[in-house]
Amino acid sequence: MNDKKRAARGERTIMAVGKSAQDETWSGKAAFVLAAIGSAVGIGNLVRFPYVAGDSGGGAFVLIYLLAVFAIGLPVLMAELFIGRRGGGTPIAAIQRLAKADGASGSWTLMGWIGMFASFGIVTFYSVIAGWLLYYAYVMVGDIAGNIGANGIAGIASPAFAGEDADGITGRFGALLSSPGKMILFHGIFITISTFIVTRGVKGGIEKAATWLMPIFFFLLVALSVISLIIGDAGAALGFLFAPDFGKLAADIKDGSVLINAVGQAFFSLSLGSALMLTYGIYLGRDTSIPNAATTVAFADTGVALIAGLAVFPVVFAFGLEPAGGLGLIFGPLLLAFNQMPFGALFGLAFFIMAVFAALTSAISLFEVPAAWAKGDNTLDEATRGRRRVIGSVIIGILIFVIGVFHALSQVPTDAADTFFNSWEPFGSLPVIGERTLLDAIDGLTGNVLLPLGGFLVAVFAGYVVTQSASREELGFKSVSNYQRWRFLIRYVCPVVVGAILVYGIGIAPFLG
Repeated sequence: MNDKKRAARGERTIMAVGKSAQDETWSGKAAFVLAAIGSAVGIGNLVRFPYVAGDSGGGAFVLIYLLAVFAIGLPVLMAELFIGRRGGGTPIAAIQRLAKADGASGSWTLMGWIGMFASFGIVTFYSVIAGWLLYYAYVMVGDIAGNIGANGIAGIASPAFAGEDADGITGRFGALLSSPGKMILFHGIFITISTFIVTRGVKGGIEKAATWLMPIFFFLLVALSVISLIIGDAGAALGFLFAPDFGKLAADIKDGSVLINAVGQAFFSLSLGSALMLTYGIYLGRDTSIPNAATTVAFADTGVALIAGLAVFPVVFAFGLEPAGGLGLIFGPLLLAFNQMPFGALFGLAFFIMAVFAALTSAISLFEVPAAWAKGDNTLDEATRGRRRVIGSVIIGILIFVIGVFHALSQVPTDAADTFFNSWEPFGSLPVIGERTLLDAIDGLTGNVLLPLGGFLVAVFAGYVVTQSASREELGFKSVSNYQRWRFLIRYVCPVVVGAILVYGIGIAPFLG
């Protein structure tokens, strides 16, 4: 069937595909952008991207990352948003409607199921990690209270963990892992808060949380960055993050991994492949321009990642500490820096509150994907969908908590206790996910398999299944050339590059030394 006939049929069926009066919607573009940025700005953005950028050529790597964001991530982000808004209802129903309207197989709903299981899987262990951050925020409150109790109000200027040596400070994290009761308690607190927010729906829950949390997050991020640049080694941090080192970049590019990492970081930092943005697109009003909103989210997400580096690395370098990537930075060098600086406990508390807020906005976004499925399609009446959302969210929250308990037990050192889960490798010796305990196995399955697979399918679906007329109308580009550019990227560039990430993650990376 030629494209003109398919396009014409797409136009005829458009009234059967789209939003219903039963679909919840964001209050406006600002609400959507805050929620979308909140979903994208997670723990990894705060500490992983700045380190990867600095360790892979600084400004030279940032240029490649920006190219990846706008040539790969942004087109797929737009695709997920327009699929959700045009289809309406639930992620699964939206895909099914669009596939049916264009005469495609109903098997395309597999794309939605993959995204939903990826989101669910991620939040089961993400909640445990967020619980660690919540625990440290609690510890910092206790530390400040103790300093004030011992020294009066002047104690607020004390460093964190005053009087403790380096081994004692960094050893706190090992002690936490050796205490499954604490991990489970704070994981439970975090997922309870997340569940409560999601049960309240889009406007009363997720949107309201993003409206309150994200401005506070941005304030803390900027404030910590300014303070860090003033009291820390700004020159070393700026050089680490932004000075182009093309020689270092060229050396890392030889095996191709740095390019894959740049694209992968751009892709995953925008919450793509998990049906999250597809779900958020369902709630997007027709008066919001998808290209404009998506571009705002992409710029903000990148900006937050870079500014986060300025909040962390100046103080790390100032005290002669070695930067690390990921959680190793939070529970290692950064804690030691807090211990050596005035107002270190207060600075540490602000940092961990900021990190908890980032984790919470990401977690509720991931949680919303299965919750949207649980509340049912927009063919149901509003009252029924409301009841289903509450009941479904509670059940999903309980499942996340239970599986999270298993994740927490898998992190207990074997020399501290035998929890079964800390020696159990659920996937045996399979590539990518085998020979890992539960938390690391689910992390590998979602990050290296499900997310890139979901993103690849989104690109193919948007580029080859949905008609040009449907995608052009839904995206609403103001110029034909911009639409044609998007269509070229989504049809020919995104599937190839995201497919390469998938192949690399499954078939190459596991066998590298």
